[in-house]
Amino acid sequence: MRFSTIDMGAANPRIEQIRAALAAPGLADLLDRMLDGVIVVDGGGVIAINAAATDINKLRREAVVGSPFEVLKEHSDLDWAALAERPSDQRRREFISQTKDGRSILTSLRHMRNDAGEVELMLIFQRDLRVFDHLRRTAAGGGGNVFKFLADREIVPNYDAQRRISRPIDNMIEVGARAVRQGARLLLVGESGTGKTEFTKYLHRLVGTAEEPFVQVNCGAVPESLFESEMFGYEKGAFTGALQSGKKGLIESAEGGTLFLDEIGEIPLHSQAKLLKFLEDGVVQRVGGRAGRKVRARVISATNRDLWALVSDGRFRRDLYYRLAVITLELAPLRDQPALIEHLVDHFAGAANQMRSPALQIAPDCRARLRAYDFPGNIRELHNLIQHLSVAAGSEAEAGHLPPHVLRPGGAAAGDPEPAAKAPRRPLGDTQPCTRPLKEQVRSYERDLIESAIRRCGSKRKAAQALGVDIGTIVRKTRREGSE
Repeated sequence: MRFSTIDMGAANPRIEQIRAALAAPGLADLLDRMLDGVIVVDGGGVIAINAAATDINKLRREAVVGSPFEVLKEHSDLDWAALAERPSDQRRREFISQTKDGRSILTSLRHMRNDAGEVELMLIFQRDLRVFDHLRRTAAGGGGNVFKFLADREIVPNYDAQRRISRPIDNMIEVGARAVRQGARLLLVGESGTGKTEFTKYLHRLVGTAEEPFVQVNCGAVPESLFESEMFGYEKGAFTGALQSGKKGLIESAEGGTLFLDEIGEIPLHSQAKLLKFLEDGVVQRVGGRAGRKVRARVISATNRDLWALVSDGRFRRDLYYRLAVITLELAPLRDQPALIEHLVDHFAGAANQMRSPALQIAPDCRARLRAYDFPGNIRELHNLIQHLSVAAGSEAEAGHLPPHVLRPGGAAAGDPEPAAKAPRRPLGDTQPCTRPLKEQVRSYERDLIESAIRRCGSKRKAAQALGVDIGTIVRKTRREGSE
């Protein structure tokens, strides 16, 4: 996005007042209370971004304010391809794009001009369509759980159908149910979005009753300083600010039911010893308490990280790993289960059709593109793509309604022509050692590693974490390769 060169002496006083207000304390707090994302850009770069926009784009405010707009687009979790494909004519624009984790975002561009008619400020408004749908239904008096598209009763997987479609899923459910019935601890591993939470809920329903509690704990979302009191509870007067009645912990709340420890690899190292003690003897000791409480609960844990690597690095206790991983089940990524894609497309479309009229139909070309896509975000991404189609399309969703990244080469349906200039992708590690200089071979192998990590992790930032380098290294190397 480029701005006209202007004579600041002829600047619009109203726009200069806006710039001054954005720099003054207080306005940032006001913008942060808005539900929509707001980004303000001038000729020098980003001059303001509110909390909603940092959340949508998965950015830190201090990393982008004062930086060129291109830096924001490069590091954003949002796909800005629509803006690049249609160069700005400095007029108002709207487009729907998708984040790397599958959220659909409506972006609106507005411009403010000086007295000469030249653009001085660009205003970007962003709205998460899930949030918009929630507010619309709330305002209409829907009541109850207004996130009907996301509610369990709407999108609960049809495992009965999946077991008929996939023998591996059928076998995995049999083993998982047998383990839970016998009281064996179960560890679920797999990429983010492969359905570990829904699989756990299904096992809970399969072996238990509707009255039994199901307590899910996202271990990565509990602040480290509160982890012990939240998990194990506390007694009256245990610390300043403690409730006079004390508090039951999450483990105790799972008595007689299922305790699901999600993101188990995120548990602070110093808190792992107390969790290990509970797994060994089934006794919970509240913070500030002397007597232990016996808790009987099924324990299922899940992670998308390599726990054994964390054990090797000293960041996860070996004895805790063995206590959790009596039985380990790996949920395969969606790209390795092509038979499920068609089933899930119809399943999620059926859930969407409970909230819209006319019913959404998925055209054959759209289905073909979805079958050919590798789904780095797995089942969660497919779910969000169907929601995107439900918003973007009328009665029939065609391939053109899909986000740009799904339509790019590599996500093309079988039989679709590839661009003439596109070279076939080399297998990872195919460096052709006798035909190219060593430096070129190393660069090629490095590029393949980075591209593979980005596809599997879903973003450059996550790929950088997985590869153990900073995000700047990934951005620099991908930019260099793209310019060669």
